Parts: sequence; C-alpha cells; structure tokens
Amino acid sequence: MSIPPFSLLVAMLPLAAYLTLFGFIRLFGKPRVTTGGRDFIAVAIAVSGLVVIGPAELFFPAAAAMLFGVAIWPVLTVLYFLLVLLVILSSRPRLVIYGSGPRAISEPLLRAAQSLDGDATLDQEAGTVVLPRSGVHLRLEGHRGSDASEVFAYETNTTPIFWNRLNIALRSELAAVESVSPRRGGMMFATGIIILLFLTLQMVAAPEAVTQGFREWLWR
Repeated sequence: MSIPPFSLLVAMLPLAAYLTLFGFIRLFGKPRVTTGGRDFIAVAIAVSGLVVIGPAELFFPAAAAMLFGVAIWPVLTVLYFLLVLLVILSSRPRLVIYGSGPRAISEPLLRAAQSLDGDATLDQEAGTVVLPRSGVHLRLEGHRGSDASEVFAYETNTTPIFWNRLNIALRSELAAVESVSPRRGGMMFATGIIILLFLTLQMVAAPEAVTQGFREWLWR
C-alpha cells in the first residue's frame, strides 16, 4: 500500500526541517545549551506532521469541520500547542546540552554553578553538582554513546530565575570549550537533506496528486 504524496509531504517535511536545522547547528562543533521547554517545542514541531496524518486524522472532528470549514485548522493548531504547553508546564525544569556527553560537561557545569554559588562541588562518579547555599542538587544524565546531556534538579521547587541564570552561566562556560567532532551533526544534516530531496522529487513527479491531496485535506 503506497502512501499518498501529500500525506508523505505533510508527515516528513517538519521532521526533515528539524534534522537539517539541528544538523547544521551541530556542524559548528560547539556544544549548545537550551532549555527543556524549547527542546520539547522543537521536537513537537518536528513530529507535528506525523501527528496530523496519524492521531489528528483518526480523531478528526468531522462535525465541527462541516460547521466551521477551513477555520477548524487554526483551532486544531492552537489546541495542539496548548497540549504541548501543558506538557512543558507539568514537566520538571531541565537544561539540554547538544554536542557533549555528561562527563565532558561536568566541569563546565561546575564552573557555571560556582558562579551562582561559590561553595558548589562536583561528584564526578555520581554525576551530581551540589549548590549548598541555594539548596539545589543538580544531576547530569545522558544516554550511552550519545553526545547529548541533560541537567535536572532533585528538588522540585527550583525557580525559573535559577534556571535562567544557570543557563546563561553554562552557555558562557561552554563558549570557551574546544569544538567537538561534528560527525553526528553531519549525519543529521545529510539525513535531513536526503529527505528534503526525496520530498522534492515526489512533488515534481506528481504535482497534481499533491494539489488534490491538499484540497481534500483542507476541505472536509
């Protein structure tokens, strides 16, 4: 069973854009820091096409679409991002570091923590950084073989101000870190470009099918 060209385009275009953009950023070789919320939003956008042709198609409100017409799509888009926002607000704060594993990031994290709390200490084996004055215990996590890290806090009452200050301090520390191998970034970038080329070929080969699929999808 072949997938219609328009469905393939909707499903894969956001994912290809995500891989291409993040692969391009990683090609510079420097570790990059972002918040957990921003990371989740980026992933939510990347999989939005899969959501559209999957769950959204399965639970599509046909009755509401007949009543509101194409105006149903902005409503569904807002609903999707409200759900994403709900997940972010209900999740524990964290920082995400691309381009460096937990062990490599531990020393820069310690220096960043010491800029906030001069008594901060590092337990390399446990992968934790303790800020006694702030009453915060940070932990570093990462997957084996991955060059990405996450920073969590054991405490649940850490404030957004604390995370913003730690984010700024860690970015400053990582700016002085030597560049890492851009191999993984190159793989992401190449994968994204290959998918984009494949989608372009699909559109060129069957433009009528893509146009017809768009009309049928927009007008229910």
